[in-house]
Amino acid sequence: MKNFLLIVACLFSFQLYAFDTWWHTECTRKAATANGFSGDARLAMQVSNYFTDYLSVGNDKLKEYTEGKLEVEIEECYTYMHFDAIFTNQDIEQNWQVLFDNTAKSLRKHAGASIAKPGFRLIVFFNILGASLHTVQDFYSHSNWVNLHTKMNVSPIPVWYDVTTEERNKLALATGAYPDGSVKGKLNHADLNKDFSLRPLNKEAVETAERASIDWIKRLMEAVPEVPWSELKAYNIQNNQTMKRFLVSLDATFLTTTSIVAGHFDGPKPAKFVFDREKNLPKERAQAAAALGLTLNQYDLNIRMTGNEFNLPSPYWAGFMGYHIVRELALGLSHNRKLYLKTMKNK
Repeated sequence: MKNFLLIVACLFSFQLYAFDTWWHTECTRKAATANGFSGDARLAMQVSNYFTDYLSVGNDKLKEYTEGKLEVEIEECYTYMHFDAIFTNQDIEQNWQVLFDNTAKSLRKHAGASIAKPGFRLIVFFNILGASLHTVQDFYSHSNWVNLHTKMNVSPIPVWYDVTTEERNKLALATGAYPDGSVKGKLNHADLNKDFSLRPLNKEAVETAERASIDWIKRLMEAVPEVPWSELKAYNIQNNQTMKRFLVSLDATFLTTTSIVAGHFDGPKPAKFVFDREKNLPKERAQAAAALGLTLNQYDLNIRMTGNEFNLPSPYWAGFMGYHIVRELALGLSHNRKLYLKTMKNK
């Protein structure tokens, strides 16, 4: 638990690099609802989408922040899941294809042989869907796709698959350099991102990402019919108080509270408040911190439970901490002119 808390502390020390949590959760909600998934399935995808951000913390700054004293490994694969630091049409095209192929392959893998334990099988599917959606959504915030189509007065802005490869190649596509200033002559993440409501083109990026998220899930359902989609869509834990407590009381609270305390819910002046109806930001953050403390105490108890094979804070972390789905999704993705090539076998 000590290392887990250190990671939480680091989360609050610097900004993450993705659509802020409110917008990711909205895009994911609309994707799930439009494709016929239940409310419980939708929430499982939303927390999975967020864990992709949370578990990215520290790849660039964690060692510096802790003076090398943190023993937990923050896996490099998460760095590749935010669709940034990619500077050519060819590399962006490749990332889209690799992400889709990897996602379909991972879904197919878990639909086949009994890799995940029965209690984790459906959760792993939700983890895969939520994590891959995170990357899809970030493209519209971190690239100049929305900027270019806005300048061309195209409305509505098309999603990636609406445009032919030939037409895409006519665009000078790029995503922002991350960390800022790391690549000379390139626009930075700070220049291009539309991560929260105060940023230019946030509304347009979110609206496009919502449609892209709906389209992404639909394409995966068509591409991998062997996944038990009907079972996933009907997912219902309302009569299972244990699982409901894990997902609703703990994981959803963790998503909200960590984002608020870190200033990652909707930027420095959020349009959406969760705890304080008067929209008093210091009070909102104080109440979020109090709720987070209670959640972390329960996570601590969960991690220490006998029989918790993967030391999970909650079963809904299983795909990330037990079955390493992000290694599968990130394999071959590009970031800062490098490909992620680390696999389970050479871990």
